[in-house]
Amino acid sequence: MSLEILIVADPEEAEVGEVEVRLLARPRPEDDPIEDSRLFAAGDREEIARCVAEWLDRRRDALGDPERRTCRRCGRIGRAGEEGDSRRPFVCGDCRRRARRTGPTPTGRGDGVEARFLGTANAFGAGGRRHASTFLRARGARFGVLLDAGPGCAAALRADGLSPEDVAVVILSHFHGDHFGGVTFLELDGLRTGRAEPLLVIAPPGARERLDSLRECLYPGFRTPFPEHIVEALPGETTSLPEPAGGGSATPFPADHQPRRWAFGWTVRLGGRRIVYSGDSTLTERILDESDGADLLVHECTSLTPLPGHTSYRDLLAAAPRIRARRTLLVHTGEAVTALPDPEFDLAHDGLRVVV
Repeated sequence: MSLEILIVADPEEAEVGEVEVRLLARPRPEDDPIEDSRLFAAGDREEIARCVAEWLDRRRDALGDPERRTCRRCGRIGRAGEEGDSRRPFVCGDCRRRARRTGPTPTGRGDGVEARFLGTANAFGAGGRRHASTFLRARGARFGVLLDAGPGCAAALRADGLSPEDVAVVILSHFHGDHFGGVTFLELDGLRTGRAEPLLVIAPPGARERLDSLRECLYPGFRTPFPEHIVEALPGETTSLPEPAGGGSATPFPADHQPRRWAFGWTVRLGGRRIVYSGDSTLTERILDESDGADLLVHECTSLTPLPGHTSYRDLLAAAPRIRARRTLLVHTGEAVTALPDPEFDLAHDGLRVVV
């Protein structure tokens, strides 16, 4: 349901000291709006709030139950509270359970993966570094995979001797600007180069609307000039990566970052290796399980001390004996973390290249 509350003051009636409060509700985008309006004394906020509440209560049946939502996957209508998940967009319990019954998880061909860290800063660009983005390419593969696409990722690719055309897959952890704000610039680059190769975007539910809105905001009317396929994944659901990128697969798991919205960590199997990316998240048992024995764990470390929805250096120190990846590199680091004189973990930096 969408609800607009407009407070209108008529300049010609200013001496009267009245304002009009106009309410417009639309239970579903395709429904006719339900409207009402009333005059109030200017500044009488309590009376306005009381009348708005009464208006909503009187029209409860017409407006519908706000907990009743349509499943993103199957179209079934369910109540978010009863389904055990209030994240938006809504996905019903049956669809989430089916997604967890994953099939084969191909590891891809090749022997090893090169990881190039294009952006390793937190949302504030600490230390003048770029926002989140890591380029993975299986050895011998023509194209690579981008883990998150923060603003400036297209320029970062070029600064590292690459090009947006080298990216066959973009994997997004969530829809905060420092993690997906660069996708439009990857698309825009295809207009300049005449790109024909398709781009696969694997992301949480809601990706289509988020990417469309981002594109329209940055370049109104712009349409991606090459084939772009968007896969909205669910936790436990494996997506195969294209052969030109070396095959392999990507499987999301829940991240503890934003309780009302989808946020993922990812296990990427590529070039015969297993790489785990935390996205933005606290350090969870699931991350420890997923990264056990992994060839590379790329984990966020936003601060020295705990912050809601993020992992701190203190958290990582406490869990160090249980972090059993073959190699761990910290990203999304704030200035206090990068200023540590002798950190217990390796810190990634913009331009770092490693082979696993």
